[in-house]
Amino acid sequence: MTSLIRGSGGQVLSVAQVDEVGYHGMKCTVPLDVLQRLAAGDLDAVAAVKSSHVMYLRASAQSYSFSGEVPAGAVKAGPIPTGDPVFCVLDGVPVANHPKLSGRVIVTDPDDLSADSATETEHRRHGTAMATVSVWGDLSSGESPAARPVLVRPILTPALDTQDHVEEIAATELAPDLMRRIFRELFDGDGTSAPSAESIVILNLSVGDPAAPFDGVISSWARTIDWLSVTYGVVVVVSAGNHGSLAVPSGVDAIAKANGTERADAINALVAETVPRRSLLAPADSMNALTVGALNADGSGSILLGYRFDPADGELIVNPTSALGAGYRRSVKPDLIAPGGRALFRTSVMSGETELRPAPQGAYGPGIRVAASNGTDEVFTMGSSPAAALVSRDAARVVDSILGLADRQLTRSELAVATKALVAHSARVPDDLRVHTGVRPYAHGYGIPARSIADGCEPHEASILYVGNLGANEQSNLSFPLPSGLQQTGLKRVTATLAWMSPVNWRHRQYRCAALDFSKPTGFTELGSALDVNSDSSKRGTLQHAVWEVNRAIGFGAGNTLDLTVHCKEQAGGLKGDRVDFAVVLSLWVAPTLNVDVYTQVKQQLAARVAVTPGS
Repeated sequence: MTSLIRGSGGQVLSVAQVDEVGYHGMKCTVPLDVLQRLAAGDLDAVAAVKSSHVMYLRASAQSYSFSGEVPAGAVKAGPIPTGDPVFCVLDGVPVANHPKLSGRVIVTDPDDLSADSATETEHRRHGTAMATVSVWGDLSSGESPAARPVLVRPILTPALDTQDHVEEIAATELAPDLMRRIFRELFDGDGTSAPSAESIVILNLSVGDPAAPFDGVISSWARTIDWLSVTYGVVVVVSAGNHGSLAVPSGVDAIAKANGTERADAINALVAETVPRRSLLAPADSMNALTVGALNADGSGSILLGYRFDPADGELIVNPTSALGAGYRRSVKPDLIAPGGRALFRTSVMSGETELRPAPQGAYGPGIRVAASNGTDEVFTMGSSPAAALVSRDAARVVDSILGLADRQLTRSELAVATKALVAHSARVPDDLRVHTGVRPYAHGYGIPARSIADGCEPHEASILYVGNLGANEQSNLSFPLPSGLQQTGLKRVTATLAWMSPVNWRHRQYRCAALDFSKPTGFTELGSALDVNSDSSKRGTLQHAVWEVNRAIGFGAGNTLDLTVHCKEQAGGLKGDRVDFAVVLSLWVAPTLNVDVYTQVKQQLAARVAVTPGS
């Protein structure tokens, strides 16, 4: 291949091979006339493309938007973080001395990407934004800062050949090789140096490749993340990706003149019509990752529209720029959605326009409010990038909750699957979320995490976390002690969430080696169909989440158990004797008006017995 590239007048910049995921790639430059022939479809004229060894030619990049600067609000009082970091952001270089970040982030930069923007730190927009969300969340929401420091390992650098100096992976880097190198650096060391951050459990990748939309074949970047997440036992949270413009065959004016639900539904219909062109951007197609899309929401409050219009017109929708699923073999992707800022579109300047384009972010919102790269002010941003960072931030809080609950030392892999399950456990698709039926559930996944499990339970609910491992064709029976007081008519909700990291076989069509699932719980009452997402779709990935509701009296109580069985089947060449760590969160919620102290009763019964069968 090198000779073919050079024969076309090109230059090979880097070559990498990752045998574990079937990747052998190179990054190169080629003359403009070669690219023009490719664009014209003249593939026979380019020897490199005719080679049977080439599957595709793609570039790495990502996109986002930012407003102008506004004066920063006062830094909220909060203790300086302590302890080892459990959360690593793989993104651009942040302005670490910004008042919102100083003393709260640790930047480890072995590739010295900081040097690329040392004299022009204003280009460190995305890295600064994601670091802010990781520490504070949306600054408009007034939340407390992260209790632990956030580790930032830069992978992006401002591209000098782009108009806005967009932060991209360096021209000489290949994403799969970069990921492998970073994971080894964090957890193995390089042979002469010790691992740089063995405490890390969550990694955030708010980065996407617009040249690699998911087309049914898992990208090399996603395959690498799948392999590494199993090998090192970590949760990787990935943004779904962004698609800016939206085709409007009937004309932009008609959409802008519609109001309320009519406008929101029209926007959703346009998104549904263009699904094939709005698919996930690599590496969001990763099977083991938590993929996060953007909800059209933020904490910025009411704003002046000016020459912009609100596509939702006050209704709740998925952000129309957020990439859509499904994932591999029609698995649920994105897994979750989280606030990514409200999108606004440009009003039409000329009649007859047939494409909606996002308006520039306003200096006073809407959007997710973050630290500005000028080192003092703040800006608003929008997209799936901040949405993913919000979920990662919550995951870091959950890690500390698990460590406080566990009665034994958990391995990093056990901690990772437990975190993955707990982060998703409160997810629901809101009743007021307007979404086109043609893209359910691949616009919203399992929904929005309604609250953080790190905040604990109310008296009328209880959640139990189970952690175990299974081999091929094994099952684990889990039981949840029921409280008394269920014999009243009223709303009761059962929620079950199963998470694991599956070994993968890139040579096999099924790809996922460990197929875990749970069957409908028994010992309660007939639960009917799960809400939000159908059971078939939920069993195709590495996260199964189901919610059931009943509104009748239950003839069971204290002394009885709600039982759930987890099965493990091997496929795609099998597990070869390996065991798979998994976590299940099972919860019961009872309407507060029924006055059932679920939490205390369940806790007392758990203290008297172990709810998991031996060896699970």
